[in-house]
Formats: sequence, structure tokens, C-alpha cells
Amino acid sequence: MKAGAAKRPRRFSSLGRTSVAVSRLTLRIVLANFIGLVILLVGSLGVTQYRDGLVQAKLQGVRAQAQLFADVLAQAAVDESGCQPALDDENRPETMICGHSLSERDVNEVFNRVWDSFEGRVRIFNAPQTNETPPIKDASEFLLDDVMLREDEIVVAPLPPVEEASADNAFWRITRGAESFLKRFMTGAFRREAARRTIEAELNAALASSPFAPPRGATSVRFNEDGELVASVSVPIRRVQAIYGIVTAEIGGIEEVVADARLAILPFFGLACAAAVLSSLLLTATIAQPIRQLAVAADKVREGIAVAGRARIPDFSQRKDEIGELSTSLRMMTQAIYARIEAIESFAADVSHELKNPLTSIRSATETLEIAVKPEAREKLMQVIKKDVARMDRLITDISNASRLDAELAREAREAVDIRKLLSDIADLYRMTGKENEARVHYDASGAPVYLFGNASALGQVFRNLIDNARSFSPPGGEVRIYLAPPTERHRSLQVIVDDEGPGIPPDALEKIFSRFYTKRPQGSAFGNNSGLGLAISRQIVVSHGGVIWAENRTDELGAVKGARFVVELPSA
Repeated sequence: MKAGAAKRPRRFSSLGRTSVAVSRLTLRIVLANFIGLVILLVGSLGVTQYRDGLVQAKLQGVRAQAQLFADVLAQAAVDESGCQPALDDENRPETMICGHSLSERDVNEVFNRVWDSFEGRVRIFNAPQTNETPPIKDASEFLLDDVMLREDEIVVAPLPPVEEASADNAFWRITRGAESFLKRFMTGAFRREAARRTIEAELNAALASSPFAPPRGATSVRFNEDGELVASVSVPIRRVQAIYGIVTAEIGGIEEVVADARLAILPFFGLACAAAVLSSLLLTATIAQPIRQLAVAADKVREGIAVAGRARIPDFSQRKDEIGELSTSLRMMTQAIYARIEAIESFAADVSHELKNPLTSIRSATETLEIAVKPEAREKLMQVIKKDVARMDRLITDISNASRLDAELAREAREAVDIRKLLSDIADLYRMTGKENEARVHYDASGAPVYLFGNASALGQVFRNLIDNARSFSPPGGEVRIYLAPPTERHRSLQVIVDDEGPGIPPDALEKIFSRFYTKRPQGSAFGNNSGLGLAISRQIVVSHGGVIWAENRTDELGAVKGARFVVELPSA
């Protein structure tokens, strides 16, 4: 094993993804689906509307029963045995005064004869004979009869085994715990309100109720002595305006019916849970798994780059959704990374080749210089060394500029650039610094400003490279002309054209001239003054601005080449 192999980074990402059996995104999807179901279940278990409707139905039934009891007892069970005559001033009987009470014997007779079809608990209370407020403080003091009425029906049901109903049984404890939870938390406010109500308050409200009100008596939902939630109605037993007693009818079973309604909801909740699981698995298959495949592929790309390999990103572009877009973006990004790696490798190879040539020449010249005797030969060899050193200096400068170009283009902000003014400034600079034997630069700066979004210094480098290239191919005293074609309604791009009067470009080299280190120069050019990177850098900058650059030859009417032309097309602002 190589010494450097032990220092390779550990594969945290890929191992972390492949070692987990269940996707974390799957768990999030399942939980997100179940949150809505749980909220729906909690709301359904509350069944507030159903419970209130049930309570009202119970109260209506009990009210009718209590009113019927009160009407019958007012006619058949009023106790008149306690009536005493009222005497006038001469001690002669004038009228009879009777106590407002019920006959216990008549009350029992009524229950024994006619009430086998009613269901529930019925209590008969005597009316208080005092004017205290409240008149009833303890209902048991006025209780005359307490009867539990049931329908004539025998229900046979098998009892569960003793061990299943034992308090030590786990299922029993779970059931009781769930029932306690539902009672306390699902209907807590309703039960607390019912716990504050008492039979005494209901009886006093019934005594104070108006005999002319359509709903006679008083109603309440409260707990009885056994802790059972009951719907209760108390109706006064009246004859004319006198109150002889109170009938209280109550019926339970509210919690049992509500519990049955809750249990009826549970199968649907189970089906909803199954649907949630299936939909989660479907979402996992269509979302989580493709994302995991993309993540694993991205890890392989990273590892492949580290070991000089190549991996492919799965293609989900046919999905036509966000994952498809992500797949396409990752594939394009991977292709760009590989293209950049290949460009760097190719650039490094080209740099090595270009630097090797002058170094080889310098080495040969120095070796020959050691054995050269004639001064003329030694001077010639020194000139060769100086030219190769100048060429290396130019190469290293241009290579450094090219290597920094991408980072500078990505880092520097884009702004609105007036191309007409930029070209005018560049042309003025060449006019002021030009020498006699060099080609002149001509540019007509008249016209309205033409703007685009870009990097002014980088675009200036493009045009300077094109002008320098055109001047190097133009004859002494020649002219380099620059034209600006503004955008039109049909073509929203602008064009900058640079023409020279040189020999033109060989047809097979119209594209090669934009390659790095292409240095085919005309005879007589100064050796080492051109690195072959200027046009390559110009194309790189133009492409980064969303434009294109190409070269072509200018010809006259007979087809003869009059010079070369470079065209830069850029999107306008």
C-alpha cells in the first residue's frame, strides 16, 4: 500500500446514505401525512356537535316523560288529607286550608300501574313548605320516591373471561387508560361544566320556573351519585298555581353512545392510516429514491474526480417535474465540471509544451555557448537566449492572466457598459500611442450610446486583443477599422466588427486561431511577442458574457482576399 493511501478522506456521505435502511425523507413524508390524520382523529373523537345533538335529543325525551309524570301525579297523587278548616271571627268554618304535599301511596300506585314502558330514573320530591332562599339545600330531605324504570327487554350477552377483565391484564389497563384519556382530554371542558351542576340547583330552578313558559321546569347535564353523566329534567307538579312536588327524570348512556361513535370512527382512521402509508411509499418511490440515487451519484462523481475516474448522473429529465429539473441541472453541472477538468488538463499540457520549446532552445544555446570560440557565434547565441527568455516571459504573463480569468469573471460584478464610449476610449488610446510604421486604428464614435451588462475591463481586453492581432497582420501604414452595429427590433444583439488589411486567414484556420497557443504568424514578425493566448482569452470572455465571436475573410468583387474580419456579437441591455 502506498503511504498516501492512508490519508484518503473517509466516505462519510456515501456510507451514511447506503447504511440507512429507511430514508429520512420517507419518515418525514409519513409523519407529515399522519399529522393531518391525527388532527382529524382528535377532532372526530371530540364529536362535540354529535354529543350536543345527542344531549338535546335525550333532554327532549326525558322532558316529555317528566311532564307526563307531573301532569298525572298532579291529578292522582295530591294529598288532601292534611286539609284543615279556616274559621271566621265567630269561629265558624269558612274555607279549607290544605298543605302542598303528595300522597306516597298514590305515587306508588301510579308507578305500579302504568310506567312499564318508560326507561330511566324517576324521582319524586315533595315541595318545600318554607320561604327560604334557596328553598332546597339537601334534595334527600324532600325525596318521596326513587324509581328506576326499564323497558321490558331481556338482553343476553356473554361475559368475558375473568382473566381478561382483571385489573392485572395489560389489555384491560390499556383500554381503561385510553378511556380515561378520552374522557379527560377529549371532553374535559364539557365534563368539568357538568361536575359543577347539582340536583339541588336543578330543583330550585324548577321551583322558580314560570308556569307559562313553553319548556316547563329546568334541565341540566350533570353527574349522578354514581359518577355517571346523565341528562336530567325537573318539572314542578302543579295544580293551578300551587306546587305540590317535583318530578325529576334523568337518563344516562350519553358517554356510552359517544364512545360507540368514537369506536365507529376508528376503522375509517385505520383505512386512512393505510392510505397514508401507501401514499408515503409512493412518494418515497417517486421522490426520495430518485433523490437518493442523485445523491449517491454525486458522491461517486466526487470520488471519481479524486481518483481521476468518471461517473454518470441518472437521467430523470423525462419526469417533467422538479426532480427532473434537478437531474438535468446535476448532469449539466457534472458535464461542466468534467469539461473544466479536461480544459485544465489540456491547458496544463499546452503550457508544458509551450514552455518546453524555449527551454530546450535556451539549453541548446547555452551548451553551444560553452564550446563557441568566435565572438560572432557567441553574440548570435546570446541573442537566441534573450529572445527565448523574452518569449518565456510573455508566455508566463499570458498564462497567468488566462488562469485567473475565470475567477475574475465570476467574482467581478456586472454593470451597464456603454460599448460605443468604450470603443472610442480604446481607439483614442491607440491613436495617441501609435508609432509611424504601425497600422492606424480608425473608429467613428458618433451615435447614441449602446449599453450591455458586463465587465468593462474584460470587454476592453477582448477588443484590445482583436486590435493588437489586426495591427500585427496589417502592413506598415495600414489601417484597422472598427464598426459598431447597434441592436435592431429584429435582432436584439449588437455587433462589434474589427477589420484589418492583412493577408487574411487560411480557410482551415478560421476556427483554429481561437485555440490556445496557436501562433502562426506572418514572416517578419518579432519572435516571442505573441503567446497564442490572446484570441483564446477573447473567446472565453465573450462566451462568459453570453455572446459569440468568429473570424472571416473580407473579399472584393472578384473574390480576392482584402483582409481578415473579427465579429463579436453580444446581447444588449
